[in-house]
Amino acid sequence: MDSKRCGKTGWGGMEISGERSKQIKYLVVIPTMTAIFLAGLALVAGEREQGRGAPNTERFDMQVREDFFSAFAGDQQALERGMKKCEEALAKDPKNAEALVWHGSGLSYSAKKAFMSGDVERGRQIQAQGVKEMNDAVALRPDDVTVLIPRASIFLSAALHVPSPEVAKRDFQIAADDYEKTLRIQAPAFSRLPIHARGELLGGLAEAWNGLGETEKARSYLSRIVQELPNTAYAQRAKKLLEAPLKSGALETTCLGCHRQSEMFE
Repeated sequence: MDSKRCGKTGWGGMEISGERSKQIKYLVVIPTMTAIFLAGLALVAGEREQGRGAPNTERFDMQVREDFFSAFAGDQQALERGMKKCEEALAKDPKNAEALVWHGSGLSYSAKKAFMSGDVERGRQIQAQGVKEMNDAVALRPDDVTVLIPRASIFLSAALHVPSPEVAKRDFQIAADDYEKTLRIQAPAFSRLPIHARGELLGGLAEAWNGLGETEKARSYLSRIVQELPNTAYAQRAKKLLEAPLKSGALETTCLGCHRQSEMFE
């Protein structure tokens, strides 16, 4: 079975046929979504260390990050805590873009339970609401990397798994656009960001452009990884990929070393 295209449901509520295919798909998607999203959090952390991102002195990401780290690793109570914090922040300020994008990502993760239990309609509703919240958050703060990165991470993971080529293309494009904007914003301080943050961003760009069939763009980012991150797991993976023509499917250029939180900020 091709884990990159198993199942019959698209991102945001597309057509579905077969209960077992839905369950298999979400069993496959969620671990990858978890890893890619956690990797994306490293980019947010790196940006915070450089003093950029939203001018929010309360550092909302610091209020919820650990809860979502644990939640996406399977801790339901942590998910509930994180979602509650987001909801409380949104009750005070419905236009709090950071709270909105985190809440939307939590909904996207939560939708898997409905699909896996066979409640397709509820899964569609939760997933669609999650996507809407992430999109609304970016519309509120289109140049804020602490909002762009979470959305890009979720959409990149989704694009690697949805069976519909049209939906996958749309999701890859959203991820590519968000990551490209993040790179432009971070450019002045990019060389000073943690290795993990730089590797995940460049790797995400390579993954997204390859998914769109733009192999030369993907190869350009792999080359940057080799040049700018020598003697790292990112460079090792990029070198291997550059030895042959790129193929469709996941390049596996992200989530390198992010299984331990301490490695995410080195």
